[in-house]
Amino acid sequence: MRARISRQDDAAASEDGFALVAALTGAALFALFAYTVLAADRGATAGLSAQFQRARLEAAADAGLATAVEGLGRPPGQRWAIDGRTLTFTLDGVEIEATVEDERGKVPLNGIKPDQARRLFNAAGVSGARLDQLTDGLLSWEDGVDRPNGARGIDYAADGVRRRAGPVRTLGELAAIKGMDPNILARIAPAVTLFPADSGGFDSQTASPLALKVMSAGGADSPGAIIRARALAGERAALDTGPSTTYVGRTLTIRIAARDSGGGVFRRTTVVELTGQPAHPFWVRAID
Repeated sequence: MRARISRQDDAAASEDGFALVAALTGAALFALFAYTVLAADRGATAGLSAQFQRARLEAAADAGLATAVEGLGRPPGQRWAIDGRTLTFTLDGVEIEATVEDERGKVPLNGIKPDQARRLFNAAGVSGARLDQLTDGLLSWEDGVDRPNGARGIDYAADGVRRRAGPVRTLGELAAIKGMDPNILARIAPAVTLFPADSGGFDSQTASPLALKVMSAGGADSPGAIIRARALAGERAALDTGPSTTYVGRTLTIRIAARDSGGGVFRRTTVVELTGQPAHPFWVRAID
């Protein structure tokens, strides 16, 4: 009888042991599940926080654009400059850098002349054989004609690229020209325009030094380029004190950078045309 009782006790102890193991395993699995849920919740919270930060910066950038348009509509002597100088201000704790560029103060990219194309790349720091390549390459990109130093149509075809053989539609497509690299493109992009004749011809008063080097016969040594370089270095006030003419009908590029204290940055570039109508002060021609 004692032996049977002992075996029964052993069986009961064994069952209790299995139950304990099952309970501990269940507790461990529950803890793991809870941790997974909490980790996922933290990830979701971080994602929502990032979305909120971006939305806040984007809203601030939109407000910065509206502020710039208001500044451009002020009376003479109070109006914002349109020559590429940057104005910094704060909106609801977000730092805004706003830059306004006059498209009439840029090099008309479509229909550019050979000597202007050469000066454009030379002013961007290109020289030697690469200068010849890029000059002929840009001209060939626009008219589709093979030139001695530029890539031929067949060379582009081998890479699955077709030359535009017509007006350039976006500055980004210039990256496909043989010999171009991101650094050169970044240097010339702010000085060229795809909106050349919409509101008049080239305006040296609002041009960047690089654009003046291209459009002036004197190139880098032209008085205009030297004066404009000094002006952009801060030798003139940040507000426009020039002609009293309105900016209505003028094509302008407004670059906005919104930064918060957490290191977040949101950038937006908008090409606008001012209408002079209080209800709809501008219309958007392009946005990036």
